[in-house]
Amino acid sequence: MRRAAWLLSFSLLIVFNLVAQTPTLNGVYAGMRFSVSPLIGGGMNRTDMVILFRPDGSFNNELNKPDWKTRVSGHYQVSGSKVTVNYTRGTDQFDIQDGDLHGGGSVLFKLSGSAIPPGYYEMKHVAGAGGAGSGMVAVGVSSNNGLIFDGKGHFSNSKSAATIVSGDNVGGGSTKNSSGSGIYKIDNGTLTLTYSDGRTEIHNFFCQTGGRKPMAAIDGGIYFMKGDDDKPAKTTNTMNQPGKTSIATTTDATGNTEAKALLLKANSIHGGTKLDVIKTMRYSATIMGVKAISYLDIPGNKIRIELWENGKMISVEQEENGNGWQWLNGRKAAMPSARIAEMKSTFYSGLLGLRKPAINQMQVVSMQKLKNNNTYSVLCRLDGNDYIFAINDQTQLVAEANKTSGRTSISVLSDLRPVQGILIPFHEVVTSGIKKLVIQYDSFEINPGFNADTWSVPAGM
Repeated sequence: MRRAAWLLSFSLLIVFNLVAQTPTLNGVYAGMRFSVSPLIGGGMNRTDMVILFRPDGSFNNELNKPDWKTRVSGHYQVSGSKVTVNYTRGTDQFDIQDGDLHGGGSVLFKLSGSAIPPGYYEMKHVAGAGGAGSGMVAVGVSSNNGLIFDGKGHFSNSKSAATIVSGDNVGGGSTKNSSGSGIYKIDNGTLTLTYSDGRTEIHNFFCQTGGRKPMAAIDGGIYFMKGDDDKPAKTTNTMNQPGKTSIATTTDATGNTEAKALLLKANSIHGGTKLDVIKTMRYSATIMGVKAISYLDIPGNKIRIELWENGKMISVEQEENGNGWQWLNGRKAAMPSARIAEMKSTFYSGLLGLRKPAINQMQVVSMQKLKNNNTYSVLCRLDGNDYIFAINDQTQLVAEANKTSGRTSISVLSDLRPVQGILIPFHEVVTSGIKKLVIQYDSFEINPGFNADTWSVPAGM
């Protein structure tokens, strides 16, 4: 009897130790997944991924919900360094590397909810396409919510709204401003803001620390701490500041004859005939360790975007003549119609929109001069989509916007470099909704040769 009791106790101890050793995750991990638009000026979309993992194997990826602490979105398993995340629809696979999660075209960083590094955090929202049906070239409306934490329990914020094309520093038009201040408290991811007038706001807040420029996840959205140079300035004329473009009250509207003439002048500056005869392109960019490679075949109406990580292809999107498919984690699926429309708009966005064949095909609606500078904004339309080109006093394309399927993407372009006689911007700041991406392109190839393998479905189906 005593031996049986001892064996039972020993067995229970073994079971307890096995359970205790079962690997789990505990805490909030956050990062971004990219949906790469095919060309400069075509935009690049960003999906914020913020996931609360619990030791019981459950997780929640909806931290914008009031019940974020208890809500269950699915379950995950850890096997060695591999993490499998099972959603209601679909699965993600990650590798644990140095405490972070890598996989699926994204890196999820471990965040902390116990402290807020002092600094300035900006939340930006951009909406609208501007001018649609109105004859006015107001590209969009930007609202900014800037929060400053002093690290000693005090905060202040400022809110503003203005008409914009794009940029870190926006203003003009009927700008509205408001501000507030008070004290804050952070407790296990719960942020309480108590204003000096007695108002209280509750948010969840998790932040990346450890020497990196802090990345914060606030109510399920990702924002980066900004330096003093990034804080909103009081001036409304920012067109001539590097990397900053705005549109204030516009004046001197002109007809579409002059607008088309300006587009043709920009065509000449950016390459003229060499730009017009582009048949194919291949180019790449690296974003947070993920390599994006794009292939473009204009005569064949084909676009392909590949994402690579650690030398391994992790996703593909391909559109051809109005049909499209997506490949992720070894699985092929049909592409949503809105994404197909977005990819098709590449032929008329940004640099490609300055080709004479594209200019002649679009309806050039109007041109307006931006207030207090010599930059003009030209509005074009095709198939229900709006395309806007901002051209400076050197007849260079410095910004563009497009609205496709109700979705607006705004880009500021810079770092112009000649490639085979074509002036191409290698730097792009893209704003879409509340999301913003900074892209530095690595290389461009004009008219490379493609074969059938270029457009094939990846192996492993």
